[in-house]
Amino acid sequence: MQLVVYPPLARALQHALAHSRAGGVVVYPTDTLYGLGGDATNAAVVSRVILLKARPADQPLSILFSDWASARDYVRMDSALEKKLGELTPGPFTFLLPLKNPLPVTSSHLVGCRIPQHEFCLKWAAAFGKPIITTSANKHKMSPPRAVEELDASIIEGVDLIVDGGPSKDAVGSTIIDVPNRRILREGAGLQKAKEWLKKL
Repeated sequence: MQLVVYPPLARALQHALAHSRAGGVVVYPTDTLYGLGGDATNAAVVSRVILLKARPADQPLSILFSDWASARDYVRMDSALEKKLGELTPGPFTFLLPLKNPLPVTSSHLVGCRIPQHEFCLKWAAAFGKPIITTSANKHKMSPPRAVEELDASIIEGVDLIVDGGPSKDAVGSTIIDVPNRRILREGAGLQKAKEWLKKL
């Protein structure tokens, strides 16, 4: 396992790209909690993340992008919806959207999509050019970490890289919004803003 501190951005980004391009698993800071992920198009990476979390294999994982233009290669949205999604992003929200083609992160036709308000995540996703797995960096049903110091020992031992961005500003995960069914699936950061947004969807 390798540890790199962020900021500065350049070195952390260099290592994250090297590991994710090689099929590695990375712990990284987000605008909510610490995430666990890698190449969302690589089934072996998805399996490693699921095993590290000791999570049921039938539970889907979400993905992150740098912007909605990049996401359009993978999920279905028209220009009107893309504009609406832009009202809440970047931000602490996960949007369930219909997939264009299957991805190993889910067996559903929907996938959770995030564009976090976090420099490292956005730069990493933009440079990587493919969706990145994003799930909290904890064992299944255990408390998600707000700092590297809260990571479970087995997570630390099992990943290839940890990007230490200091303590998270939020103590809760993202609010999950089921866009096709216009409902909130999980209450989290930015909840009130999400509720107001849904009323106008």
